[in-house]
Amino acid sequence: MSLYSICCGNFHQLRNSIGSSCSIRLLKYHSGLICRTILQNRGYKTRPIGTTILARSTRKESKQSFGNSRHLHSESVESSIEVFRQPDLQHLTSLQCYNIQEKVSGVKTDWPATILVFDIETTGFSRRHERIIEFAVRDLMGGKNSAFQTLINPEKDVTNAYVHGISSSMVCRPDIPRFGEFIPVLLQYVLSRQIADKPVLWVAHNGRNFDVPFLMYEFQRCKIEMPGDWLFLDTLPIARQLVDSNGVKLKSASLEKLRERYEIPFAGSAHRAMQDVTSLCYVLQKLTFELKLTIPQLLEKSFRVSDIATARPAK
Repeated sequence: MSLYSICCGNFHQLRNSIGSSCSIRLLKYHSGLICRTILQNRGYKTRPIGTTILARSTRKESKQSFGNSRHLHSESVESSIEVFRQPDLQHLTSLQCYNIQEKVSGVKTDWPATILVFDIETTGFSRRHERIIEFAVRDLMGGKNSAFQTLINPEKDVTNAYVHGISSSMVCRPDIPRFGEFIPVLLQYVLSRQIADKPVLWVAHNGRNFDVPFLMYEFQRCKIEMPGDWLFLDTLPIARQLVDSNGVKLKSASLEKLRERYEIPFAGSAHRAMQDVTSLCYVLQKLTFELKLTIPQLLEKSFRVSDIATARPAK
């Protein structure tokens, strides 16, 4: 099964989002209430983990409770980028799932996994001492509610705003969610996108060394277990297999160089999460086509969080 052949019908949605502006809308919440709201609405079975109580629902039970339309915080969300903002958590409603087995852009969705392309921005490089300040994700399936991004309150000063343009004044505010407050929303989003009885494949460029360890540490700080059916794919080592017209390996396989190689249009600021997610979606399509990689082959290249946790000491 070729990712390129399946995705071709869905990538027109990315074209519509590139170059379009989106207002950043962020959730203002109370952590206890958001956890209780989602746990009660979706039947989560809880177990104590330190001082935080939150656990995962069984997939089938969660799926069966979803309807055939999807809404995010009482508002319809289209496939173009939609970001959170809500003045009152009382309006928070959990995501609802449309029929994921329907045809999307004329392609029957018989996927062996749900593929989510994601990117983060952080306060620095140390996964142990630095924090995530922006999170963006896009489901390659497309459709309504397929993408979202949000700023995250790191509860510390941002000293590297020159990298991504995100300053302390933008994120160190009471109306910006902390990661522990964001996790229940993220879990519910994934459940709403996940194909029944199939794993979730998270895709990131340099994900093994950067994005995934940061995500792992944020979950650990919040004493929340990451779902066991989450797999991760790093596109950087895959891109390093590419060669130029002379058969020589590329000098750089950075996302920027890959975007230039494939002549992918780019609008907005580099090193912002959703812009990089959109670029990687295009790169993934071109990359798998050029290297003739199928989705099952991508799954074979995937890894779990436990592979990182046991590989080497965290920095």
